[in-house]
Amino acid sequence: MSPHSVLYLDDSGQKEYPEEGAPFDHGVSRHFVFGGFYTSMREAGRLTSGLKAAKIKAFGTSAVEVKSNWLRRPIEMEKHYLRPFSLTAAQLTAFVDDFYDHLLDADVKIVACVVDKQHMVEDYLQKRWYTPALAYEAMIQRLQNEFGPKGRTFGVVIDDMTGKTPNSTEYRANLVKHHAQLQRSGGNLIKMPMSALEGNLRFANSRDNHLIQAADLIAYNVFRQFREFGEEWEDLGLSQLPTYDWFRRIAPKFRRGPNGRIQGYGVVKIPMRARVPWPYTLRRILPPRFLDIVAPKN
Repeated sequence: MSPHSVLYLDDSGQKEYPEEGAPFDHGVSRHFVFGGFYTSMREAGRLTSGLKAAKIKAFGTSAVEVKSNWLRRPIEMEKHYLRPFSLTAAQLTAFVDDFYDHLLDADVKIVACVVDKQHMVEDYLQKRWYTPALAYEAMIQRLQNEFGPKGRTFGVVIDDMTGKTPNSTEYRANLVKHHAQLQRSGGNLIKMPMSALEGNLRFANSRDNHLIQAADLIAYNVFRQFREFGEEWEDLGLSQLPTYDWFRRIAPKFRRGPNGRIQGYGVVKIPMRARVPWPYTLRRILPPRFLDIVAPKN
C-alpha cells in the first residue's frame, strides 16, 4: 500500500563534531540541518510538473540540477547555469523566483530540524547523539503526531549521499538502520510508536529528482538562518526575529502549531534551551529581513 503523503528531505551543514577543543568554523559547521517538505503523492506529481516547466522555460530543458551551492557561488553559477545556457544573471534570478513560486504555491508543508552541535557538546558532553539520527527522529516525531491520530501514513525520500563524502556510505547505512528501528520499536527521544511511518527509507539522486532539489534549497535556507541568527531563535527578549532573506521567503509554508507557532512545529532546534511561545505572523508590510513575532497575551 502506498503512503498517503511523502516527506522529501535533504541536509545542510557538516554532520560531524569538531575535534575536542577545536572551534566550529567553515570546516566543521556549528549547525546540521535536515530540511524539506511533505505533501500528498498527487500534489508531488503536480509540483514536479511545475518545477520541470520552470526549468524548460529558463534553460530549454528540465535536465538541470538546482543546487543551493551553485546558485550562491559566482564561479559555480557561471559554470553550471550562465555559460552552458547563455543566460544573464537577471535571467537566472527570474528562474529562481519562478522555481520558488511553484514550490510555495503548492499544497506542501515545510519542516526542518536544526542540531546545534555547540549546545549539544555543552549540554550532553560525550552522550551527544550522531546528528543525522537526532535530526531525523525529531522530524519523524512531528509527522507521527500529525498523521498517526488520523490513521494516515507517510513515507520518506532523502537525498542519496553515497559517494559524495568519505563517510557517506556509513551515513546512509546508519539512517536506514535508524529508520527500521523507529518502525520496529518507536522513538528514543520520546517513547512513542511511529505507526504512521510506512515503507523503507528511499534514497534519490538529487541530480534527477526535482523535489529533492527543492528540499536542498529549504535545508540551506534554514541552515543560513541559524548560522546568521541562531542565538536570536531562543531570545525571549526579542520583539522581532531577524531573518535570512530566503528563510523569510519560505516562512509561509512552515508547519505551524497553535497560534501559528513555528518553533517546535515547523522548525525544531535541538537541544531546545528556551521555549518561545510566540506565534509568527506574516503581514503584507514587513521591515526588511524581519518576521513579525507577536507576544502572547498574559
